[in-house]
This record gives sequence, C-alpha cells and structure tokens, in this order.
Amino acid sequence: MAEACNNQATRHDDELKAAHLARAKSPIETQLIDSRHVRDPMHLVLLLNDEYGNGNYEVEMRHNYFTIRAPGRLQWSQVYAKCR
Repeated sequence: MAEACNNQATRHDDELKAAHLARAKSPIETQLIDSRHVRDPMHLVLLLNDEYGNGNYEVEMRHNYFTIRAPGRLQWSQVYAKCR
C-alpha cells in the first residue's frame, strides 16, 4: 500500500515538473495586478510558485500594482480565488 502511494506521489511530482518546464520555455509576459485585489502578497507568491515554479517569475511592487513577469498570464479567477 505504501509503495502505491509513493509511486503515485512520484508520478504527480514528475507531472508538475514537466508542466513547469513547459511553461518556463514559453515567452515571458508582463502582467499588472492592482494591489487592492491581493489581500496577502504571500498568497500571490504561492500562486505564482504553483503556476510557474519557484524562480521562474519576477514580481515588483510599484505604485500600488504588482508587476509580474512570467512565462504566461494568470487568470483573474485564479488571483481572485487564491489572493482574496
């Protein structure tokens, strides 16, 4: 039983790594998100880590906007669900 769980977890990790690699090869896009829509910036970081992998994006805060450079764009529904 434990082996089946370990195999399943390893397969899931491999799928996540493959998805992150595919996104990392995508062209970098810039997206602005108004800080009023992000209650906790740490939630935004967690969302970005889930979507693009740690270190595959850049975030800056200027004039009450988060500027995100990443290999793709976040959907508004994702930001709303995770960051509000």
